Amino acid sequence: MMEYKNIVDIHCHVLPAIDDGPSDWDESLKMISMAKDNNIGKIITTPHWIKGTSWQPSASRVISDVKRLNELLDSQDIEVEVFTGMEIGINENLHELARSGEILTLANSNYLLVEIPFISLPIGIEDIIFSLVSYGFIPLLAHPERNKEFQAAPGRILDLMERGALVQITAGSLCGHWGNGAMNCSIKLIENDAVFAIASDGHSVDRRPPEMFEALSILERLVGENETRNILSNSEKIINN
Repeated sequence: MMEYKNIVDIHCHVLPAIDDGPSDWDESLKMISMAKDNNIGKIITTPHWIKGTSWQPSASRVISDVKRLNELLDSQDIEVEVFTGMEIGINENLHELARSGEILTLANSNYLLVEIPFISLPIGIEDIIFSLVSYGFIPLLAHPERNKEFQAAPGRILDLMERGALVQITAGSLCGHWGNGAMNCSIKLIENDAVFAIASDGHSVDRRPPEMFEALSILERLVGENETRNILSNSEKIINN
């Protein structure tokens, strides 16, 4: 496999005590050190934001925590930069929440990371996608390959893409860590040129680490080096938006 450097991980849970990611700052730093060992140079942190639950952090808290985390990384000479973001649980008012600034886009871009549930698709998801696009946002669907309906019919995602949505698959899905359904769906999406980005969706040092090497090796075997680089460059576009 070719060596890919300065990878941008656009979906990773590295802020402590905010969702089901690391429990403290020490674990956050260990996670990011592990990411660096995987040639990840920039991370968009994406704490869950799910309306009506305890996972509903304020934008100001995420911004403040990211500032502190970058200061800690600098003090320990860990050469990784962290950017603000959220993984948003889907609901019908997403465009209003995004316009108000209550929820954060990825790295202050127009891209909004929208979490796709693991079982059924929400009723009216097409209208939600349409509303976001109408207001200038780019909905990036997080791990749709882990959704049972998409696993049964991967082609359904093309309907959402026609409405302006993009697709982010999880590295672990491609490696089989989320079962054969997610792995096979990932491969189908890749074969249909439906994948915009690949990310670690890291949550911890041991259970769900921020690793990319194995998945990139598989991706390269499927589509070649040039297309693998193209997919990685899409993540850079988000940072530079």
